[in-house]
Amino acid sequence: MKIEIADYCIRCGICEDMFPNLFKRNYEDHCFDVLVDEITPELEEEAKQAVAECAVAAIKII
Repeated sequence: MKIEIADYCIRCGICEDMFPNLFKRNYEDHCFDVLVDEITPELEEEAKQAVAECAVAAIKII
């Protein structure tokens, strides 16, 4: 499984504030980067919470 952030992300920063193991603001490209290529079993619950907490439902698990 992987995490993806849709283009309609409003860059509010909730994901980075709540889940710094998964997301990091990219000031150069004006977006958020996903810090993991694959969701490990240890991060699976955190990834699901990130999906649930996203203000505009831009975070997806694929």
